[in-house]
Amino acid sequence: MTDIGKYRKQNEDYYYADNENGLFIVADGMGGHNAGEVASKLAVESFVKKINELKIRNNFGKDDAVPGRKKIMQILIKSFNYSNKMVYEMALSKKDFQGMGTTFSCCYINGHTANIVHIGDSRIYFAENETFELLTEDHTLVGEMYKKGLISYKEMFNHPMRNYLNKVIGTDPETECDFITRNLKNGDILILCSDGLNSMLTDEQIFSIILKYRTPVKITENLIKSANQKGGRDNITVITLMKTD
Repeated sequence: MTDIGKYRKQNEDYYYADNENGLFIVADGMGGHNAGEVASKLAVESFVKKINELKIRNNFGKDDAVPGRKKIMQILIKSFNYSNKMVYEMALSKKDFQGMGTTFSCCYINGHTANIVHIGDSRIYFAENETFELLTEDHTLVGEMYKKGLISYKEMFNHPMRNYLNKVIGTDPETECDFITRNLKNGDILILCSDGLNSMLTDEQIFSIILKYRTPVKITENLIKSANQKGGRDNITVITLMKTD
């Protein structure tokens, strides 16, 4: 689900959710005019186009061609690089699009493994029984300051430079993404979200909603509802996944 929030005039988040093929993406665009909206949509659509081409070329889905971790990583990163190229070239093509970019957090589920490519400050969380973990790293100035112990977790929420991103798709001809894997078992939950969620709710508050509602639809609905109740300063996008087989 995605929600415009209480203050934004447009929704610059874009998401993709394909349960059949195990591909889930959240992108949060930035830039003037409609550029953020253009960047997030183009990044996701370009990535999906490229990964589908590469999966066909590499015989994904065939019984005699089960892809290993290395092959999946190669395909995801190639798709990410293509996505970055498309957004960067679009940004150069029109004055209104100059400087546009987007965060990008993608999870590709292959069997019992979550394969993640990530850049920016959208997030992917992992919940297992009574434990809760942030799998991704915020590529922001404030995120770096917190990592180095220069500011507290609480100070991150209202820091004047909290929106300064260090890395995104589209602002440079080449950029690097993080690649993460996590083994999954039945009942494990993944949350993909734009920062409109975690800038309003603490990790503890997010986890408490997961524990209370337990099903993907109810978790998603109530995370967005709670973020709006806490202020809704930004667009809010949430994808909730639960491993069931």
